[in-house]
Amino acid sequence: MDAIVAAEALDIEGPRMIVTANVDHILSLAHDRAFRAAYASAAVRTLDGMPLLWLARIRGGRKLHRVTGHDLLTALLARRWTSYSRLFVVSPNEEVSRGIVGRFVAQGADQAHIRTEIPPFGFEHDQLYSDRLASHIRGHHTTTLLMGIGAPKSEIWIHRQGALLGSPVALCVGGALAVCAGIERRAPVSLQRLGLEWFWRFRLAPRRLFHRYFIRSWRFPLLALKNPDLTIL
Repeated sequence: MDAIVAAEALDIEGPRMIVTANVDHILSLAHDRAFRAAYASAAVRTLDGMPLLWLARIRGGRKLHRVTGHDLLTALLARRWTSYSRLFVVSPNEEVSRGIVGRFVAQGADQAHIRTEIPPFGFEHDQLYSDRLASHIRGHHTTTLLMGIGAPKSEIWIHRQGALLGSPVALCVGGALAVCAGIERRAPVSLQRLGLEWFWRFRLAPRRLFHRYFIRSWRFPLLALKNPDLTIL
């Protein structure tokens, strides 16, 4: 909740984006200029991945704690929804869209104040479509924007569209959206505490995630040694 409140408090023109850093993000930030620019523009950056949290604590950040996309959605659901609240969800599929709308309506949100959109594959490269989607978000007077289409796509798209989106608090929550919608299950708390939530996700989508977790992620220790203060964030 603190992350959301902090983002809302900023008096800036354009979206107030919250990003949740994990190992995969750090690896992308090392070589993706557009992603780095998006991260630099974020209103709030949290530590999501357990390896990042452990590393930060080893280096003196003992009071730091983990804030994931799941945590942000849980905090958002617990809020009191007012007549000024407007939610816009950029979703990966219709099933997730229905589930998310159902969850928020059950918590007191007005269904008339919720909009969803499922963008086509590659939409981030289609400027005409992107401008139209941004116009829909702004025209809805969106106060909270949920991006459930993964990183770095979500963060870069928000950064590039900028003030065309209005000034919503934008939560880049990726796969946490499907969990919140009731489509997927999150790892048990015991695995979360052991830093093994990644293995739970791998079991659900082994083909898609094998390269990320068993090949790509091994670059992280080397990157951490070269960048001891994690200044890449």
